[in-house]
Amino acid sequence: MSGEVAQLAQARTLAMQTKPGEMLPKVLETAMALYRSTTDPSNDLGKLCARLFIDVMSHEEVNSSEKPFIASQHLAILSQLCRTKKDHAILRDGILGFSRCYEWLFDLVAKTSNKELWDTICQFKGFILSKWKTSYPLPPSTDPLEDHGRSLGVKLAMVRFIATLVIVHTQGTSGISIASVPDSHPVITSKSQLESGAKKLLDYLLAYLSEEPMMVSSLFMGVLNCLSFIMKQRPQAANRILNGVLRFNVDNKYQQDSESVLQYRLAKRFVERCYKVFVQFGLKSQLIRNSGSSSQYHAKLTKISQTLHVIGEETKSKGILNFDANQMERKMPLREKEKYIASLKVSSQSPPSRSEGQLLRPTPDMQLLNELQKYAMSKSSSTGFFNTSPVAFDNTYASVYSLMNSKHSEIDLSKLSPSVMAKICTECLYQTDTNKIISGLSIVASRYTDLMNKASTSIDSRKRPLEDDINGPQTVKKREVTKLPEDEDVSEDEDKQEFTLGTPAPMSEDEKKEHFSRVLAHIIAVKDSEEESANNNEASAHLLHKVRLLNWNNKTSWLTLLARLATRGVNHNEEMSNTARLAIYEYFLEDFANRIAVVIEWLSEEWYYETLQNNAGARETPIYDKWSFKVLDALIPVLEPSHRRLFIRLVSELPRLTQQHIDRIRSLCLDPLRSSLGFQSLKFMIMFRPPVKQSIENILIVMKEQDESVKEQCESILRKFY
Repeated sequence: MSGEVAQLAQARTLAMQTKPGEMLPKVLETAMALYRSTTDPSNDLGKLCARLFIDVMSHEEVNSSEKPFIASQHLAILSQLCRTKKDHAILRDGILGFSRCYEWLFDLVAKTSNKELWDTICQFKGFILSKWKTSYPLPPSTDPLEDHGRSLGVKLAMVRFIATLVIVHTQGTSGISIASVPDSHPVITSKSQLESGAKKLLDYLLAYLSEEPMMVSSLFMGVLNCLSFIMKQRPQAANRILNGVLRFNVDNKYQQDSESVLQYRLAKRFVERCYKVFVQFGLKSQLIRNSGSSSQYHAKLTKISQTLHVIGEETKSKGILNFDANQMERKMPLREKEKYIASLKVSSQSPPSRSEGQLLRPTPDMQLLNELQKYAMSKSSSTGFFNTSPVAFDNTYASVYSLMNSKHSEIDLSKLSPSVMAKICTECLYQTDTNKIISGLSIVASRYTDLMNKASTSIDSRKRPLEDDINGPQTVKKREVTKLPEDEDVSEDEDKQEFTLGTPAPMSEDEKKEHFSRVLAHIIAVKDSEEESANNNEASAHLLHKVRLLNWNNKTSWLTLLARLATRGVNHNEEMSNTARLAIYEYFLEDFANRIAVVIEWLSEEWYYETLQNNAGARETPIYDKWSFKVLDALIPVLEPSHRRLFIRLVSELPRLTQQHIDRIRSLCLDPLRSSLGFQSLKFMIMFRPPVKQSIENILIVMKEQDESVKEQCESILRKFY
């Protein structure tokens, strides 16, 4: 290390210890100036510059409003440093520093339209992404399988950077996002490309989990951790992430040749634990729900998490060193290794990028999409549709649905592959304003109505000659028959018939249950969308409006609907009504601390309807008792002293308490850590709920006689209130 670099290192240490907010930016500026002025700067100077850049961007005492300008001032040197120095520490720290300040730089470009800075950002970003599937800065080894565990520090930094790009380049209300960039921005001109690129980058991370054949524990854990951050900040990507994580099978990964069996076993165990933490984080933060669109992943991921927990407990009890090496070893078979190496050679000999290959030999899909793009751009209109006529030009589907011109575009979309068509349709529906969709459908409906009226008129005209034969010969003018688009191939005899809709076939019991479960999921999904729209108005504005009940203003309307479905709507079918009850029950348990009102309203509805149905004088409420017992049995084991108000509210507002309800509080009273919660709830009910006073006396007497540890407390309450 040269004298100047050593002095800068000492200055960095001093700055970190004294006044980092003032001194660190100055030391960074001095180091970067030295690097810029040196003809052949050393690796030591490069390492120090990259390290200082991270220090300034990460240190909390450096003024946050100044960080974007500091980063923009030194980004070009940092980019040059990483692209010219093949040093692991330089590249790792440089990528981490760039990742740390990327959102600030993106926001700075959005506000200042600094084209030079944006070009530097794009150049640096392209360089980093081009090295994702390589062992850079280390040279490739003779055995490609050995490269999977090399340059891990740089690859982890790349994972962090890719996650940052996904977050910044997608719509969102939390943090800096592409939503803040206007469509007509003079520098960031490709918003749609950045968004689609962010989706592809997310797919790269998810594909790595499922396609990487070797057990690279550090990278697997890094990807899972970054996916958690993406899912938290961009909830709209949760389903995409969960679907990709489900394809991640830890048991399918092979042991690296350089690893021992013990290292492989430890690596696998670490990844399994990280997988379990990922799922638990999603469940706790309500990103993985047992309702709405994520319900399809909830059961599978929960089961995986439970299985991994059991495996971890068994490993802990047996000891990590207690295993059979022959059974645990899992090397890649020679035949599969040769096949994998051959596939790498083929991919390395392929064209450098997909776009270049398509330019050389355009596919039919690409040719048709290019024509469609040119046509759409020539017909683009921000005010509405070009063809708003309620009358179709002819009786073809193209004429009925065409809103762009008076006839048709001469573009046959049926030649597109189904996957491409599906992507076009879903993207269009997602991006189009709801009012415009409704307007377009209204025009199409008017055209169909016009054709239906013409068809009805033509049928009436063909009946009229029969009436004329009865009343006397008359001259009848032959009318031209107008057919609907679907009637084009119908024969003349068939055309004379009138078609009516038949009676729908009755649904089977299984079909009824399936549709009922779907109705329940949709009701809760509408409720979830209301919560999300309240917290994320901008994001919800881009989504298609879901069908809702009229006047859906009350936040508990969905609960009333579900409770009355269970008690009055489908009460004739026990299985279906219990399905509705189970949906409310599971929803309550997901966040019982904030949903105590939910369970009180539901159980009150159960009790009220059941008492109405009973005979005069009868007080049995078996359904209410069953589900209220179920709620208490699930809630009491997880209660803590901090839940005192919550539990007292529950026992005070439940419509009916029996001796069996009171007996369930016994476990709280006997628990040394939670006994205060149990006894306080009993005292409250004695004072404010007299009908249960006798039941509480019974349980106090039993506890006093059976457990000496609570005898004094029980006697104190008995003396005071009885």
